[in-house]
Amino acid sequence: MIEAYIFLHIRPGWAKKIVRELAELPEVTTIHACWGRPDIIVYVKVTDMKKLRELVLQRVPKVEGVESTDTHIVVDL
Repeated sequence: MIEAYIFLHIRPGWAKKIVRELAELPEVTTIHACWGRPDIIVYVKVTDMKKLRELVLQRVPKVEGVESTDTHIVVDL
């Protein structure tokens, strides 16, 4: 299992719509809108890097209102 945080920078006024839309994705386990940067933090769990790549490079950026993303993969120490 691969876990990651995706930090979203969005257009003003789009937070509620984006949170609702991303919350429907089965890979999303937690989602928070924030004050400041990032605007939204999404915690995801996927089975492999291919799934993470698809999520981060194709699905999330296509959500209307998302301007950019910054992904941080969780590592075990």
